Amino acid sequence: MDKEALAELLKKELIIGYVYGLDGECQEFYFEKSPSSIASFIMLKKEHADRMVLTDTLDRLVLDTFGEFISRCPDQRLLQEITKELVPMQMGKKEPVSIPIVSVDEAS
Repeated sequence: MDKEALAELLKKELIIGYVYGLDGECQEFYFEKSPSSIASFIMLKKEHADRMVLTDTLDRLVLDTFGEFISRCPDQRLLQEITKELVPMQMGKKEPVSIPIVSVDEAS
């Protein structure tokens, strides 16, 4: 990601996505907070994820998953909005949107 795009992304309200692989390794990513972005992130990272934990920048839980399926989401309104986007993607009726995702290493 170029520096200009990174600077623009970092100005927005962000989600931190912790992606835990089958090997136990954890990768950390930043992306914009929106129901569509959250659904797309889950689908884009599902191949490499045993589970995912998504938090806000203050480390408060937004949701966690087992693979591509949401396990917990404390904000029920947000859960409904994400589900409207996620379920059609899971059923193959809609493609995930290409969203800017930056790794922690790139953001440093």
